[in-house]
This record gives sequence, C-alpha cells and structure tokens, in this order.
Amino acid sequence: MQLKFKNNQFKIMQIADTQEGKNVSPDTLALINAAIEKEKPDLVVYSGDQIWNYASFKGNKDTVKSVLSKLIEPAYSRDIPFTICFGNHDRQVGLSNEEQFEIYRSLPCFVGESTEGIDGCANHVIEIADGDEIKFLLYCIDSNTSLKIGYDNVHANQIEWYKRTRDSYEKKCGRVIPSIVIQHIPVPEIFELMDEVKKGTKGAVQGFRNHKGKWFTLNKDRVNPTGFMKESPADPMENSGEFDAMAEKGDVVGMYFGHDHINSFNGKVRGIDLGYTQGAGFHIYGPGLDRGVRMINLNIDGTFETYDLRYRDIVGKKVKEKLWYAFYQIMPTNVYDAVSRIVKILAIPVAIAVITIILKLIF
Repeated sequence: MQLKFKNNQFKIMQIADTQEGKNVSPDTLALINAAIEKEKPDLVVYSGDQIWNYASFKGNKDTVKSVLSKLIEPAYSRDIPFTICFGNHDRQVGLSNEEQFEIYRSLPCFVGESTEGIDGCANHVIEIADGDEIKFLLYCIDSNTSLKIGYDNVHANQIEWYKRTRDSYEKKCGRVIPSIVIQHIPVPEIFELMDEVKKGTKGAVQGFRNHKGKWFTLNKDRVNPTGFMKESPADPMENSGEFDAMAEKGDVVGMYFGHDHINSFNGKVRGIDLGYTQGAGFHIYGPGLDRGVRMINLNIDGTFETYDLRYRDIVGKKVKEKLWYAFYQIMPTNVYDAVSRIVKILAIPVAIAVITIILKLIF
C-alpha cells in the first residue's frame, strides 16, 4: 500500500485504547471527531484494544461490526484512510483477530493488510511517497496476546519479516528509508526514559511483574515537557530483541505504543523516539480530561514531529456521561493496583486495632 504526501507533509493520527463495549461513549466519539476535524490527518491508525468485553459482544459479528463502524466513522466519513493494530483485549469480544480483520476490510477507506506466514494479525507496511519517491515507511505490528507470560511481545519471525522488508527497501532505493513503527504493547527499552527512585518519591509509580518492588519517575531531561506517566509501563515479560533489531541500521526513527491508558510521553532512546499515547476511550480507565490522541507529522525533508491532543483542549472541560466518567476515574488500572488499594483500605482498621491494643497495655 502506498499513500502520498500533501503540501510537503503527511499527518498520521494514532488513536489508542478506545476499548469500547456495545454502547460507544459519546465522549470517546467527541474526542475523535474533534481531533480529526482539527488536524485533518492523512491517515488514522487505531493502535489496538479498539473493543473488549465478551458480555457486550458474545461473539456476535453484527454487533462487533456496528461498534467498530461507529469508532471509525469519524475517519471514513471524511474520506480519510485508516488502518489498525491489534491489542491484548480485542479478541476478548469472542471473535478472533482474523475474523475482526475481515470486518475492518469491509469498511470504507481501510488500507491495512495482513502479512501471511508470520505470527499475529495485521502486520503490514505502508509506503509514504512524494511522487514516485518513497520518503517514509510506516510499520503496523501486532504485539500479540499470549497470557502465558504476562504481556506478550513482537515475536522472532515478525522481527525477521521487518528486517527482510527493511533490507529490500534499502536495496530497491539505494538507502535505508526513515520508518515509523506503531504497535500496542511497548518495548522494554521504554524504561530507559525513567529513573528508578525511592518509594514515596513525589510522582513515582510502582512497578510490577519484572519491575516488582521498584518505583519510577520520568527522566525530565529525556522526555517532552508536557509528558505524564501515571502508571508503570506494562512491558513484555520477555525481551524479544525487537528494539535492537530496529536500531541496527538507523532506519526506525520513532516507535509509538498504547496499552497503558494513563501514560503520554516521548523521548529518544539510542536514536529512536519512543512514545506512549494515552487512551482515547471514556468507557475504561483513563487520564481524565487528558485522554487524547497522538499526531506524528512526517515532513518531506525526512524530519518529523510528534505531539498529543487532549480532550480538555479540543473538546472542553465537560463530558456528557458524568457518572461513567466519575466511575472510571476511580477504577483500578490493573490487578496490582486493585490489590494495592485493598491492602491500603484494610490497613487502616488493622492499624487502629493494633494501636488500641498497645494503648490498653500501656494504660
């Protein structure tokens, strides 16, 4: 698939973690519509966890298609091409990613593909060209959904596919082509943008799984000034070597992820800009009115810039579903967060009981 530069720029909008059920939030749609209307992107990438919740869908294809159509209508109603990645929750609706891919293919303006013979679904590359000259490549990669090892990663045969594709373009064009990668789950190297700090440090987030017992803050010297991190990155349990492969030849200039709804920041790690895009969905936990989308604007001279757009700035400070909004503001981000909250709640009466016993023994 090849798309063209317009007026010396090509604008990509990444929409992450809408994570809607049967009834799509009007606030989610308000955000997407406002962002598209403001930026008028040349391509929209929905980067995984578009939908979830078996109770809402129960494997019904018509219901899945109806919800996906509502989420993507803001793009195709304006004749804007769109493509997708899959996340770790999409399949929970009772349809496989492959079945959902066929639904996407049936919608207007879909430009995605699915490379055969490698793991995952909807792995593909899009050429961004000026006339006949390829200026950029966009890789959309499935970061997989195995639950055996916690969060999954991009597998070895997908990495080999990327390397073959990269090298074929280098041979064809006589140079490596600057490339952007969009996928759902981040690479472990995202932690190089952080500092490990003591528990209790202001703004620190608690790590889990591979990072259990550790606390982290963003390194302010390495990330964008408006970036925020409100939960520890849920990176893969195993490092598959994806980042190292993409750093080999200097072609990949940016990698952008979703997955962790209340993180939005970006910064360079060994020459590659790594970035989180916050969640856009209002029917799942999120960063309040800082829910948003990411713009990745490619320039014809080979440079690019990226920034996020936030609900509070492009829609306003009011939501239509106030009760749902309030509920999802206090919803735990994951099982570790839920357990931590329960422990804190239980600790209060236990502490009171202990103090009471001590006072009785003293007096």
